[in-house]
Amino acid sequence: MASALPNESGGYEYEVECVPLYTEHGKTRFLGTRRKDTGEIFATVTSAYEVLQNRDLVQAAEAAFKAKGLSGWRRKAVVARGGARCYVIYDFPCIGGKIAGQDVTFRLIIQNSFDGTVRASFTVGLFRLICSNGMAVPENTIGMTRRHVGSIETDFVARTVEQALRLFFDALPMFQMMTGIKVAQLEGLRIINNLIHEGVFTMKDGDGVSAIWMAPSHQEDCARTLWNLYNAVTQHLTHAQGGNAVAARFEESEKCSRRISKAFMVAAQIGGIEALLGADRPN
Repeated sequence: MASALPNESGGYEYEVECVPLYTEHGKTRFLGTRRKDTGEIFATVTSAYEVLQNRDLVQAAEAAFKAKGLSGWRRKAVVARGGARCYVIYDFPCIGGKIAGQDVTFRLIIQNSFDGTVRASFTVGLFRLICSNGMAVPENTIGMTRRHVGSIETDFVARTVEQALRLFFDALPMFQMMTGIKVAQLEGLRIINNLIHEGVFTMKDGDGVSAIWMAPSHQEDCARTLWNLYNAVTQHLTHAQGGNAVAARFEESEKCSRRISKAFMVAAQIGGIEALLGADRPN
């Protein structure tokens, strides 16, 4: 059984400021979001923009955890694009349930950006303890989707954490429904090929998922169900996050996982995989 995330304090604590931007004609009315320690400019903004520091988001979230008696969490930070985007991932080993007899625990991801590409928000997920799979809940982005502001209210974060917990427990029965949807070996390969055709993931990722589907890494995944196919997808995406481009791969994997989670959940709710199979295509 793989361990959850180690506690890590570094990575997200850099600060960003707004600085004036100039042309050859002098000072403009625009500002740039600038990382203080490296000097990198992330985006052009106006005076209405207020920086929301990663540190303030993390402190507000962890204060909410403490106020609600949530303990034993583990934290890891992933910084992308030189600090333009930041993800702080929390796993809660003491909060969870079971799917097909397997332990899954609560995961919460805080995301923030300084280039306008990601709203400050919370993402809900599951962590499967049999391996390092991180599984996204379809209703994944909640809470802070309003205008980027420089300060954060602790009460607002506390309500968001409560909502995240509700989404997690509401999602468990839906994932359990996947275990009752049979998927033949060749049907699984057809679904994978359809996901490649639709651009959900690349041919290389499809080959990795297919390899796991054909020869499961864990005894618990030997059954041929939608749940086991889902685990083949998330297992490959999680294990493929290593290498020199960890942050970029993390973002790609999260995006892919969300799309697949939503599609597989719909299939489980209607009790069939027809929509996942796609149209017949020539080899």
